[in-house]
Amino acid sequence: MRRLHLFNCSNDLALAQGSKEYIAPKSVTQMERDLAPLPWWWANEGDAVLLPPSADKRAIESFFSQYNRDIIFINDNEGYDTLRQCAGCDFRPSPWGWSRASSERFRRFGVPDTLLPDDRSIDTMRTLSSREFAAEYIVKLLNETKLSKYRAILAGDKMRFIKSLEELQMPERTIFKSPWSSSGRGVFAANNLEEPSIREKLTGFITRQGGFIADKLYNKQLDFALEYHIPSNSKAEFIGYSVFVAGGNGYYGHNIVAPQNTLKEFIIENGCSEKLLDTLITSHCAILTATLSGKYSGVVGIDMLTAYENGGTIVHPCIEINLRMNIGVLAIMVNNLIGCADKELVPASGAMFGAAVKSTSYTLRL
Repeated sequence: MRRLHLFNCSNDLALAQGSKEYIAPKSVTQMERDLAPLPWWWANEGDAVLLPPSADKRAIESFFSQYNRDIIFINDNEGYDTLRQCAGCDFRPSPWGWSRASSERFRRFGVPDTLLPDDRSIDTMRTLSSREFAAEYIVKLLNETKLSKYRAILAGDKMRFIKSLEELQMPERTIFKSPWSSSGRGVFAANNLEEPSIREKLTGFITRQGGFIADKLYNKQLDFALEYHIPSNSKAEFIGYSVFVAGGNGYYGHNIVAPQNTLKEFIIENGCSEKLLDTLITSHCAILTATLSGKYSGVVGIDMLTAYENGGTIVHPCIEINLRMNIGVLAIMVNNLIGCADKELVPASGAMFGAAVKSTSYTLRL
C-alpha cells in the first residue's frame, strides 16, 4: 500500500504530554509548516505528502518537478477522500513519529480508523520511545550480546533511569535527560546537586515525566548513529551509518551528507574500530529484533559516540534510541538521490533539501 507521509517533528514533545490535543510551541509549529515537504526525500514512488492548508502546493510541486519522481502533494484541507479518488487507492499513514496527536491529525484529515494504530499500540510506542527504555536496552545490549568481550573499550554502564533524587549518585560531571524531549530540549549537564536550580529541574522531570536519565558526561570525540528499519513482525534490518554534530550539552546541530563508505571510514578514523563497528551492527540488530518485533515497525536510530578517556578512545554503544524517522536516515536518502563526491562531508541544511520553497534556510534541529 502507498504511504501518506507527515512531517511532525514535534512528536517527541507530543509523546511527553500524551494527549491527542497537543499543541506544539509556535517556533516548532512554524518549522513543521516550513519543512512540511521534507518527506519527499524518503517517500517511495506513488506516495503522498501531507501539507498544511497554508502551503503553496503549486510552488512546492514546481520545485520538486526537477527530480522527476511521482510523489503526490496534498493540502490538509483537501481531505483523504480527495487523495484516494485522485490516486484510485488507499494510503497508509506514515508520520515522522507516532503519538496520539499525530494519529488525531490523520483522523481529522479523514483517514479511516482501520488504517490507524489503536490507542494501546500508540501507548506501547510511547513507552518504547522513552529514554527509560533506552536505559533498560543498554543493559541487555552489554550483557546479552557479543559485545561482552569489548567491555574494556565500551562506555554506557553508568547510564541509569532515576525515579527519585535519593537514588542519584554523582561522582563526576553528569548529563541529565527527561524521558521524552527533542533536539536537546530537556537535556543539561551539572557537577553536583547543591544548586537549588538543578534540584528544581530534576524534580520537575520526576513530577511531569516520572523520572530522568543520568549518564556520565563524556569527553566526546564524535557523534554517530546506526540506522535500522523494522518491518511488521519481522527482523530488524540495517539501513546505514549517520554522522552528526551535537553540542556538549546534547543540542543537535546538523547531520553530514556523504556516501556510506565515507561515513564508515570517518567513524573508524574517530575511534571505533571496524571490527567493533561490525559487531555493534550485528548486536543491535539482534536486540532490536528480540525487543521490538511485533511491538513497533518503522525506522529506529541508535545514537552513539566515541570519547577520549584515559589516554585512549572509548565507544558508547547507545546514548539513546529514536523510534521514528530521523535526520540520519534523511541524510542517507539525500545522498542516494543526488549523490555527493567521495570523501566529501556536507552539512545537511533545509535549503539543500528543497524544503524552503521561498527563501528561508534552516539547519535542521530535529
